[in-house]
Amino acid sequence: MKIKNFFVRVITLLMVIVNMSDFDEYVALRNDDVPLIKKDDLPVEFSNKAYETIVDFIEKTRNLDYEWVIYFDYVTGEILKSAKGDVDNVKICIGKDEFKGNHVASIHNHPKNILSPPSGRNFGILVRDFEDYELIAGFDYFWILKAKGMHKNLYFQVNHVSEIAYRSSFEYCCNRYANNKIIGKMHDIRYGSELQKFINDKNINDIQLTKKEYVAMTTNSKTIEYKCRKRITDPDAIRLAREREADPNVLSGKDLMYSLYKSLGIDVDYDEIFAD
Repeated sequence: MKIKNFFVRVITLLMVIVNMSDFDEYVALRNDDVPLIKKDDLPVEFSNKAYETIVDFIEKTRNLDYEWVIYFDYVTGEILKSAKGDVDNVKICIGKDEFKGNHVASIHNHPKNILSPPSGRNFGILVRDFEDYELIAGFDYFWILKAKGMHKNLYFQVNHVSEIAYRSSFEYCCNRYANNKIIGKMHDIRYGSELQKFINDKNINDIQLTKKEYVAMTTNSKTIEYKCRKRITDPDAIRLAREREADPNVLSGKDLMYSLYKSLGIDVDYDEIFAD
């Protein structure tokens, strides 16, 4: 009888796990003691409750090797929807008018082996009129993308810029730095800086990309698809990037970014690109 009761409990537990929703699984994630952002880092529209929701998200996801996304109300702090993804991708299906009446923001994490800045796909918020802010909890930096309203032309432009900046900043870093860890760190910084320059120099009302640093806290205050950029660590890729940068018949990473900006009609000085 004891054996039978044991198997009944095991089967019941397995049924609970199988039927667990993404939200239940998210709530059950362990909160780790990790560096956080400050309340003052957030836009003034974000309430204390919203800050607590963000802190809880960072604590739950910073040490994971896969992505989560939650949508929440940045006034009430209420979580509206959540979804679990994999190492560099998470999808969530949003119904028409599902968030009507809410002040909507989303936050998703980028695991340690992923670049912290947004990829081109992350700028999908520019063509979603129900979402005002997209937050990205990267491992190295925290990003805030404010994008109210629809901006289709900018969305297509920034996707193109993102692709070029990702590759060219990597090639530039490979040519300049010998240590692979430094290449990864500087690739993160330079790629993010180029995105910030492109977005923020547009001077469009209600659109801004901001980077924040995490700080150690003495106590813990308490279908859309997201893609992100993997850190490039493959020695062959680094070797090839160095060869491309050294080849006089191939545009350097800096030359490529300069040509892109000029083709888009953006007034930029050559020395501004990848500036130290």
